Amino acid sequence: MQDLFNQSSDLLHLPAGYRPRHAAAIWQKLPDNWRDELAAVLERRADNSNPPRVFFRADDVGAGGRPFESLCGCFRRHQIPLALAVVPAWLSPVRIEQLFRTAPQDEPLWAWHQHGWRHVNWQRNGKKSEFGEHRPFERQWRDIWQGRQKMMAVFQDHFVSAFTPPWNRLSWPTMRILQELGFLGVSLDGPFPKNMKYLPNLRSLRVHIDLHTRKSKDGSADYQHLLGELRNCLTKKEPCGIMVHHQLMTVSAFAFLEELLRLLRYRVHARFLSFHDLLSDA
Repeated sequence: MQDLFNQSSDLLHLPAGYRPRHAAAIWQKLPDNWRDELAAVLERRADNSNPPRVFFRADDVGAGGRPFESLCGCFRRHQIPLALAVVPAWLSPVRIEQLFRTAPQDEPLWAWHQHGWRHVNWQRNGKKSEFGEHRPFERQWRDIWQGRQKMMAVFQDHFVSAFTPPWNRLSWPTMRILQELGFLGVSLDGPFPKNMKYLPNLRSLRVHIDLHTRKSKDGSADYQHLLGELRNCLTKKEPCGIMVHHQLMTVSAFAFLEELLRLLRYRVHARFLSFHDLLSDA
């Protein structure tokens, strides 16, 4: 484990003793043979004639810092696009400067898009949601509109007109608002609501795998479950969407991501998609 820390911290420029405040059990300690198991799963999907299509989405973006720098470094090393879901209310002039210093706007890897407004839970009961059934239509409209205005002001031509709701949850009225405000795509961790036939202009940018907000307390078992998720996702006809949260990543999580990107590019020869690709793909 110490060797893994030394290698990864040197590569990722993480400080000695780096630890996130919260991390899933799977990323506390990986199995000794984790690289071999990952390679075995991915190499089964290696097919130059029909490579899998893959995209990555990073949530809860609002400031720079070491974990964000390390995340962007992983994707830059392998020249793989990353959709950055930005919480508009978190942005300040200092934080904007931090983000652009790490991920320059003119660098084509980054797809800056809107992640709610404040990332606040407004549900009175049940699962968390910023735009759930308990929020009046008018308040949802106001928050999404002012978030969109701020995103366009900050990112200008680099703003991608896509919306990722916090906690991957929204209500049917939210979908109506998004279409009326001119959004082109919505990224959830599941299918669109059944009434989507009435909102033909919104594209689904669905993610299938959540790497870091995992609930299992058994890290070893969850690693096997994650390998199964990858195996299934890479055989789908639709693009395989993978979600990351840099603020929850341990050194082990960064090492896994680095190896996953390397194998997908150089062994599997995956076709990597940006949000721009997904929104323009007919």
